[in-house]
Amino acid sequence: MIALEITMWDLTLMGIAYLYVVIIISIGELLRKKLNYSISFTRKLIHLFAGFSAYIIPFQDNPWSATIVAITFVILLYFSSPNSPIKVLSRWFETMADREDELSAGHIMGPVYYSISITVLVALFTFILPVEYSFTAAAGLTAMYLGDGLGTTIGLRYGKHKYRAPTGGTRSLEGSLAVFVGSFVGAMIAIVVFGIFGFSVVTINDAIVLSLIAAIVATIVEAISPSLYDNFTVPLITTLAVYISAMYLGIIV
Repeated sequence: MIALEITMWDLTLMGIAYLYVVIIISIGELLRKKLNYSISFTRKLIHLFAGFSAYIIPFQDNPWSATIVAITFVILLYFSSPNSPIKVLSRWFETMADREDELSAGHIMGPVYYSISITVLVALFTFILPVEYSFTAAAGLTAMYLGDGLGTTIGLRYGKHKYRAPTGGTRSLEGSLAVFVGSFVGAMIAIVVFGIFGFSVVTINDAIVLSLIAAIVATIVEAISPSLYDNFTVPLITTLAVYISAMYLGIIV
């Protein structure tokens, strides 16, 4: 069991992570109001960028710091509702809720699943598995941030070629292509930061191969998952695929 001995450096990183998320939300709301966009604009900006707060992992002294940050947002998001006595939390609901979330017992469950998936993977790759392998979790998570985020945005605006998902939802080829591109770019960013610069366990050729695998898996999983749960299924399954592929390539032993 890893002791909860958080250093001043860890506290500094946690503060940076919290401040970063607050800034992303604030920028989204400011731009939305200035440009008269819908609430979905802020929600998508948060989806695309807020999760990068988990990138404090390579720099922390104790793995508890990143996990505590992730757990904090799970709790705050779950208790965000229109009836929350804490006005900041009730405004979070207004900022991030959509119709599906409003049907989920008054809680913003999409972002909650987003935060839970971050918490699970951060904890897994800091407490259980060697931190050098955290690039696999980072690849799965960043595929969700950028891939799923861009897929919904592009699909809603430019999606003309529709198809029916096995779960009953409607997707578009344009949206799925955006998921693929966003997931590939996201996985590359994660693997370069964590696997090449962070711990030097991945070559650039391996990074390209693993990013392609991440993009293919994330695109398929996003296409067949119920829309409310893709924030959970995409990062977890993509991470598993990248981890197994890294084992096959001999990066993970």
